[in-house]
Amino acid sequence: MRTVDSPMGLLSLPHMATKSTLRKALLFPYQVFVILFFLPFTYFWGLVSYVASFFDANGNLAHRCLTQWARTSLALAGLRVHIEGQERLNPQNSYIFMPNHSSFLDTLLAFAYIPYDFRNIIKEEVFSIPLLGSVLRRSGQIPMDRKNPWKALKSLRQAADLLKEGISVVVFPEGTRTPNGEIQEFKTALFILPIRSRIPVVPVLIEGTFQALKRGSILLNPVPLKLTFCDPIPVDSFGVRDRRIYAEKIRQVLSISYGTLMKSCLEFPGTV
Repeated sequence: MRTVDSPMGLLSLPHMATKSTLRKALLFPYQVFVILFFLPFTYFWGLVSYVASFFDANGNLAHRCLTQWARTSLALAGLRVHIEGQERLNPQNSYIFMPNHSSFLDTLLAFAYIPYDFRNIIKEEVFSIPLLGSVLRRSGQIPMDRKNPWKALKSLRQAADLLKEGISVVVFPEGTRTPNGEIQEFKTALFILPIRSRIPVVPVLIEGTFQALKRGSILLNPVPLKLTFCDPIPVDSFGVRDRRIYAEKIRQVLSISYGTLMKSCLEFPGTV
C-alpha cells in the first residue's frame, strides 16, 4: 500500500525549519559565552590545582580542586545534572568505576559527581597538553599508553597500588568517545585490573552528553544530563583469561540500561 503525506505534515515542515533556525540563533550567544569563558576559567583552576599539589603529596587536595572546577564549569554552563543510584554503593568500599564515553563532558561529570576519592586513567596524549598535563600528573591521575602494551600494564599496576590504598579508579572502557552515541566495544585489557585486584566494577551510565557536546564540536547544547550508578559487579571466580567474558558482562549492563533509555525516548519523545 502506498502512503501519502498528509497536508498537515507538509505544512509543518517550513514551521519546523523556522523553529530550528530560531533556536540556533538564540543559542549562538550562549555558545560563544561558554567558549570564551571556559578556557580562562579552566586555566585559572588549573593553576589553583597545580599550586595545591605542592601542599599535598598524595594528590588529594589537587583532586578536590579538579572536582570544584568540574562542578562549577557544569553549573556556570547551565547544564542540569541528575544523579541516581548512589544508594547502591558502600561508602566504605573502593570501586573501579566504568562509565560509557560520548563526550568531553563525561570527564567533567566523573570528576564532579563520583562521590569517592579516585584517580582517573586517561590516555597519555592528554598529559602532553601544557598546564593540564602537569595538573593531571600532580593530582595523581594515571596516563595510559594504548599503543604500548608494556607501558599500559605498568599503568594498570599503578592503579592496582592505589586500590590497595583505598583509592578508587575511574576508567572509560571504550577507550575513546563514541562517534554515533552508541556504546562501543570495550578494551578487554583494562579488565585485568579488577580481576587481579578483586575489586568490583561499577558500570556508570552517562546520558545526554552526546547531545550536549558531540565529538569534534565546540558548540554546547544545554540539555539535561544524567549519571546513573548501576549495581557493583563482583569479580567472582573470573581469571585473567576470562577478561573478555567479564568485560562483556559489564558492557551488557550498560547496553541494557542504554537500550531501555532509547526505548523510553521512542515511546515518549522529548523526555530526554
